[in-house]
Amino acid sequence: MDWFKSSKKVLSIIVVIAFALSLVIPAFVSSTSTAYAKSIPTLTYFVRLDPKVATSYNSYSSIAAYQLLQKKLGVKLVFKHPPVGGETDQFNLMIASRQLTDIIEWNWIDNYPGGPVKALLDKVIIRLNDYMPKYAPNLSKYLQQHPDIKKLIVTDDGDIYGFPALRGTNPKIACVYYGPQIRNDWLKKLGLKEPETVDDWYKVLKAFVTKDPNGNGKKDERGFSILRNASNPRYAFDYSSFLVGAWGIKTDFFQVNGKVKYGPLEPQYKQFIATLQKWWKEGLIDPDILTMNQKVIKANVQNDVIGAWIGLLSGDMGFFLNLKKDIIATKFPVLKKGEQPLLGQAEFLFSRTSAAITTACKDIPTAMKVLDWGYSKEGYEAFNYGVLGKSYIKKDGKVYYTDEILKNPQGLSAAEALAKYARASISGPFVQADEYYLQIQMMHPQQKEAVMQKWSDVKNDRILPPLSFTDEESKRLANIMNTVNTYYDEMFLRLMTGKATNVDSFVKTLKQMKIDEAIKIYQAAYDRWKKRK
Repeated sequence: MDWFKSSKKVLSIIVVIAFALSLVIPAFVSSTSTAYAKSIPTLTYFVRLDPKVATSYNSYSSIAAYQLLQKKLGVKLVFKHPPVGGETDQFNLMIASRQLTDIIEWNWIDNYPGGPVKALLDKVIIRLNDYMPKYAPNLSKYLQQHPDIKKLIVTDDGDIYGFPALRGTNPKIACVYYGPQIRNDWLKKLGLKEPETVDDWYKVLKAFVTKDPNGNGKKDERGFSILRNASNPRYAFDYSSFLVGAWGIKTDFFQVNGKVKYGPLEPQYKQFIATLQKWWKEGLIDPDILTMNQKVIKANVQNDVIGAWIGLLSGDMGFFLNLKKDIIATKFPVLKKGEQPLLGQAEFLFSRTSAAITTACKDIPTAMKVLDWGYSKEGYEAFNYGVLGKSYIKKDGKVYYTDEILKNPQGLSAAEALAKYARASISGPFVQADEYYLQIQMMHPQQKEAVMQKWSDVKNDRILPPLSFTDEESKRLANIMNTVNTYYDEMFLRLMTGKATNVDSFVKTLKQMKIDEAIKIYQAAYDRWKKRK
């Protein structure tokens, strides 16, 4: 056993060293091509290998859009893809060893301790402001035209630290993709209307589990479930604001009229928990959400066992619609009929990921030009649509994806097929086209209805934007929230299932864990964000 552990440790060290060496040792070129290679600017680029690309290629260099970029700009891009599942480890290794690639595409807000401000202070990445007008005219123009986007992608001091991955131009199309879905055929069979209020949801779920809507003569129906890759169902409730949003709160941090709040501390949280407890006690909630086993839950939806759930627009709703399931979306529940939901699922147009130029880059102007190309007209079309005549066509002034993408002869999904030509299905340093969402993420009319008419019919003015914390704030926040979240995860399941009933005691413990201090840190960061220009 000791030998096995030692062998694993040695193997891990070898893998780490090999990756580090791959960042600094240039690829072998023959003597006949050396002079030619030296004449072309070469940039190294660290970015995760998206699974949709990996179905066809082992490097982004094979994507048609990047081949066009390199040809047009006369540069060579050497992509460094960390092993799937080991992205964070390899990123941390690269930072610790200071063996940096020229460009790093990363979520600097959430996945670098101290955020982009600390990455700048640590001299990992460079401030781009002084280079923008000359070497990034396309992004500069875009930010001038969209000051709301600029406010999202800069630090509190106004520093531009990366080229942002932007989700389209219409938040109602690009930023809403997760919400409540229900078996329409079950509603029809039982003579029920689409649920609107929390009380409606209770009545519908009760009918689902008691009146045999799947018609197999067994009491095997489960009313409500959750499709979400998360370790705990509370994260799905917070991400979607389903049910909890009916009371105008979230299960995590949010704000009302500029004041930051934390869901469990609000009086309405008790009503949310009481509703969950009632649903659980009466068997309306799928017990598999305790483990969040997605394979089991998805199989039960396929096998006509589950009547309603919260899930993704494409990966879940689209998947089931392709199987000819009669599914529709519902609006987010409210307390009174006719109300507009206060909270639902919604992202900001900035995805939180940016391609930053590191302090190791010796050719900053070229790196700027490479990343700025994605915001040009040519780059926009290449990254969103791929190759004219192959992956898309133009007709009557509009762009349409071809059957190579929508009905791929090799059996690839539309997103996988597009990933051979473009980055729209992956996101990156460019502006995603709304047409990508409309044609690929919403291939069924039920999906368009979900986004355009139901899930986007929400106020959503209480969601916090991406915030920047100081190094000191980040350390203190991590110390507090690591303890809070571990406790919260356990207690949420106990409260939902009725094993714990005293919400006041739960809140008292959160306060002992310094949750009020965490709220103050969020408030300070939010106040700074509001002052950004």
